[in-house]
Amino acid sequence: MIRSIVTNKEKLALVSKDAWDTDAATAVIEDLIDTAKHYQAKKIGCLGLAANQIGELTRIITVFHADKWISMVNPDLYLIPGQGNYMHETCLSRPGVRAKLKRHKKLKIEYMDEEFNVIQRKFTGMIARVIQHEVDHLNGIFI
Repeated sequence: MIRSIVTNKEKLALVSKDAWDTDAATAVIEDLIDTAKHYQAKKIGCLGLAANQIGELTRIITVFHADKWISMVNPDLYLIPGQGNYMHETCLSRPGVRAKLKRHKKLKIEYMDEEFNVIQRKFTGMIARVIQHEVDHLNGIFI
């Protein structure tokens, strides 16, 4: 189901809680992907979405990588030291806002997939930036 995007700063500043109910997590994942696909098809685009952006205070994100949506439940980020870079970022929850932020170029992330299997992966480049942006949302940080 396509959900409305939360733009209220007070709601965006709330920290999300871990997701342990598989049925509830599956429903959030489906709505996240449906909503992300909807906005990806629009001119503004979408590379990632966090659950709190659709009103769910649960630690789930979805990101577009290698031509598919990857959902991450209870993600833990491990930033790999090295030189970061500055780029402009936009956000569906902050229409009209464009911020130049420094992000790490590489990261390791541990998360559970849609079936609650534990996954560890490394990402670099733009997808690493998108993941950092979405995990920030889960921690109540937004541009």
